[in-house]
Amino acid sequence: MQINFIGAAREVTGSKHLIITGSGKRILLDCGMFQGKGLETDSMNRKLGFDPAELDYVILTHAHIDHSGLIPYIYRLGFKGSVVCTNATRDLCAIMLPDSGFIQEHDTYTFNKRRVKKGLPKVDPLYTQKDAVECIGSFIGVPYNMKFRIDEHTSVRFTHTGHMLGSGVANIQVIENGQIKRIAYTGDIGRPSDQILESPKPFPQADILITESTYGDRLHVHQKDAESELLDVVINTCVNKGGKLIIPAFSVGRTQEVVYALNIFFNEGKLPKVDIFVDSPLAVNATTVFRMHPECFNKEILGVMETDPDPFGFNKLFYMCMIFRLIISFLLLTLPGALASDKPPRL
Repeated sequence: MQINFIGAAREVTGSKHLIITGSGKRILLDCGMFQGKGLETDSMNRKLGFDPAELDYVILTHAHIDHSGLIPYIYRLGFKGSVVCTNATRDLCAIMLPDSGFIQEHDTYTFNKRRVKKGLPKVDPLYTQKDAVECIGSFIGVPYNMKFRIDEHTSVRFTHTGHMLGSGVANIQVIENGQIKRIAYTGDIGRPSDQILESPKPFPQADILITESTYGDRLHVHQKDAESELLDVVINTCVNKGGKLIIPAFSVGRTQEVVYALNIFFNEGKLPKVDIFVDSPLAVNATTVFRMHPECFNKEILGVMETDPDPFGFNKLFYMCMIFRLIISFLLLTLPGALASDKPPRL
């Protein structure tokens, strides 16, 4: 058996590790996108270091783009195998990868406008929304703790890591020359306790452990202190000062944590009577996926759901769906004076 560390080795993005078994099976652990280095990142993402058409499987630990973001790219380049992951990871990828494809197309369009002005040839996006939508057909979702048989020599089983919805340690078993080799690939590992997700679970003993160390020396604020500070900011900004509070948050994970905390304050009668809007199509879709997967939740939120079936919704909370945004755009355009500018109103 051979293991090649292609990405996220002395890096914090672009997770990709290639296993070549004794029987010749090629299995890629995660297929992440390098992020945060501008044009250098683009060239790093295009040079894979392997032929996608030769891959048999991708084993995916979770849906974050630095772990899943190049799956549409290898699909575009000839990958015909299967992507094995948890059910929740599959459902998140179904919305996150097309969103990434849209960003690829938009950024390339903007970049090409500058290249044309300089007399340079246009470049293609890594992949398109269409590529991302089509590649989802290769995903196989499996429940936690269920052994998935890749072939007669190889199997994988996922255990909770508590990092994001659907994240799991890939516990891989390979039989070579009559001997069992066990590999544990953790992906990213979550905190010991989380507002919503189950805590990381012990995983089986392994001969080879591949893990992350990005936050190994990081101390986080206690969860209850952060929630108390959130409520104080809402009251001070929206009630005491009569202002508006804008909270920038990741669409997947952080937005649901903020909404859940506000939901608890609402149930306890602590939340002021102010309108709250979640204005992100991806966040709206991600929240729907969260509702679909209570098997990932911890005991605290499951206890809340015994009396509150929707921990991500309450009176005064509004999700801005795309149709609603289009209606507002139409109304703004038809109001007197709305066409005074040659630029459309920005929402």
